[in-house]
Amino acid sequence: MRVALVEFLNAVPLYYALKKHIVDNDFEFISDVPSQCARLLFEKKVDISNASIVEYVNSDNYKILRDGCISTAKRVKSVVFFLYKPLNKIKVVKLDKNSKTSNALARVLFTYKYKMTVDYVFDGDADCELVIGDRALKRLNSGAETIDLAVEWHEFTHLPFVFAAWITNKSLDEKTIKKFLEAKEIGKRLIDRICREYTNVAPKEECLSYLKENISYDLDEEKRESIETFFDLAYRCGAIKRKRDLVFI
Repeated sequence: MRVALVEFLNAVPLYYALKKHIVDNDFEFISDVPSQCARLLFEKKVDISNASIVEYVNSDNYKILRDGCISTAKRVKSVVFFLYKPLNKIKVVKLDKNSKTSNALARVLFTYKYKMTVDYVFDGDADCELVIGDRALKRLNSGAETIDLAVEWHEFTHLPFVFAAWITNKSLDEKTIKKFLEAKEIGKRLIDRICREYTNVAPKEECLSYLKENISYDLDEEKRESIETFFDLAYRCGAIKRKRDLVFI
């Protein structure tokens, strides 16, 4: 069993108990940024990944694990627009090469919430820059004006937002599935321990606040509704090329 792991702080509670073998397993782990984890999953070089949720639409073989996600009820802190001009003056938006979901969400917000037509780039100068993950957390105190994309999504839809979930390209037996579900529950209980180990990303108190108050790991019915709503809007504005019914295991 080959498992791709996103190497962002917010993903760690999902798989910490697996990597530390608190939950017994013989998995092989590969850590990378979200875009590379998605590529490994698509190329069938891994069997499962905590991948960006929009990766799900790219293959009819994909299924979503029935629980365990990276989501937020309202404010996520680590998916942020850094504004270099007032919002109504923005013409060019720099997207983040590492996350398909956040890029799609940016397009949805500009199309439907802000009702603005802008150009999207990955390099060069821009009026606004999308920054995600640990890099965003480290820049939050820079003094720049910021917009939290999850807050904007919640204001627009009154729904939480799901950034990533366990996505698999094969059928998993119930014993294997339960290892991932158990690891999530243990990871939530070990957030204090995780934050002591990841002070290179954020000071302990900031880490605790972030993982306990901003990030949610339970994939409930409201979050499933949010995924479907997001896929519909992203497809309609061209941020994703297709959409699929949700299939869980």
